[in-house]
Amino acid sequence: MLTLSHPTVDIAITCSNFAESLDFYHNKLGLEIVLELEIPDALARNVGLAPTGFRQVRLKAGNTLIKLMDIESPPPTPSDEFSAGVRWLTFFVADIQTTVENLKQNGVAFLSEPISAPDAGGVVCAKDPDGILIELVQI
Repeated sequence: MLTLSHPTVDIAITCSNFAESLDFYHNKLGLEIVLELEIPDALARNVGLAPTGFRQVRLKAGNTLIKLMDIESPPPTPSDEFSAGVRWLTFFVADIQTTVENLKQNGVAFLSEPISAPDAGGVVCAKDPDGILIELVQI
């Protein structure tokens, strides 16, 4: 059994276009940059993170860090609309209507207007530059 020493799980995203992803998560969603660091070649290869060293920018989302990978020769954007791997990130918000309106003003395009769900007062999704769904949920 996995015993955690910290109650959160950080998420790392390999970006096909780092500048677009950083703009989306930092400028459009408004997540704060808390750390930038270089991951050396040996560390990246030896533990299986990536084929080469890379720059990582960490953004704070509540108690979670979203870690964006800036790597030379990044992989392409996934071409299949629905594929294996991380499909979406869920962010819980207090007021979905106000949040959606504010994010629209920042340039975030949503796939629909917020709708109710069996376990939530409102749910809406947008896509990041690599097609990962950004799900906003008001409980």
